[in-house]
Amino acid sequence: MSIRPVREDDREAVIALHRAAIRSAGSDPDDVPGNEDLDTPVASYRDNGGELFVLEAGDGIVAMGGYKPRESGVELLRMAVAPDAQGEGYGSRIIEALEAHAREAGYEHVELETTARQEQAMRFYPSHGYRETGRRRDGEYEVVRFEKSL
Repeated sequence: MSIRPVREDDREAVIALHRAAIRSAGSDPDDVPGNEDLDTPVASYRDNGGELFVLEAGDGIVAMGGYKPRESGVELLRMAVAPDAQGEGYGSRIIEALEAHAREAGYEHVELETTARQEQAMRFYPSHGYRETGRRRDGEYEVVRFEKSL
């Protein structure tokens, strides 16, 4: 198992992982807007001051997560673990690596949004020190905002 920065040639694997994770959470991946960042992962993240990490285990990428700078710190994005690899601690390893990288880059605050229907995410983030700071509606989705100081 290893965690590393995404490469452009990971494009197909990270898109497939994202789609599988969205589907396993009960949503239609084609209904979720704003996925263009995965078409050019290095340009979308690292070239903009952020990072997207992938976790390889066995013969492929089983988890990923990224962050992008925002005015107030960084926003976590694209946290996903392959459905058949959940419960192995891969999400924890990714979020810990992202937080450490953001901290080393001088950021002090992390925020993120997820949907209430993603039950595992709703348990995962509080278990890693994130606190819920608000909710809003976006179409059929209830979007939940979490924050954490680094």
